Amino acid sequence: MKKTKEEEIKYKYYHWGPFLFQSQITSAECELILNEGKRCRKKSNDFRHELAGHLSEEYKLSGNNKIAEGLKKYFHAYAVAYNTWRGDKGTMESKFQLTALWINYMKAGDFNPPHEHAGDLSFVVYPEVPDELRQENKAFKGTMGGPGGISWRYGEGNRQCVNTVNLLPTTGDIFIFPACLQHWVFPFRSKVERISVSGNVLFGKDSRTNYVGESKKEEDINLSVGGGGGSNFDHSDRS
Repeated sequence: MKKTKEEEIKYKYYHWGPFLFQSQITSAECELILNEGKRCRKKSNDFRHELAGHLSEEYKLSGNNKIAEGLKKYFHAYAVAYNTWRGDKGTMESKFQLTALWINYMKAGDFNPPHEHAGDLSFVVYPEVPDELRQENKAFKGTMGGPGGISWRYGEGNRQCVNTVNLLPTTGDIFIFPACLQHWVFPFRSKVERISVSGNVLFGKDSRTNYVGESKKEEDINLSVGGGGGSNFDHSDRS
């Protein structure tokens, strides 16, 4: 069959906007986070004064080198994926400094308004998401993110652009994204508790922008990833 002129047209398209990374942590890592959360779930670790969320329980996860070590491989994967996504312009090194880490206990009626984070990268991990939220979200009739959903928005509204991503997290999900990327979390009505952990990260070095993060470190964890090249995930307890 002879090709039409339309079929013969050659084209290319371009990556545009921020890089949003999603992966899954293991069940053992979820259990570790939940146990560390229980340890830090006390009034002296109340972290709400530092956060934008309308939640009754948000606690600083202090002294959590175990969680930092578990997160290290996901940030290494982020750097690899980012460089692949950027093509020949991707030169991010797998070296990061964790500057803040906290846990959120979200209940019915709680929500997080549109906000940004400090640092270069931010992340959120969901070690426990009740199934009731999936059922409530499935029954939602609206056009935006439903109950319990998380949304990221980049740039101005334009019907010709994809400028918003709406997702309903499941147990084990981890998302890593630019700290300046605006995001928010919708409330839910189910009488359950959803647990998530968030944090902020600085680049150790990103040669694409020739940027060097803060040099001051109070608690350092130097971790390496096999297969050539090192990966440092330095945990500082500053918030």
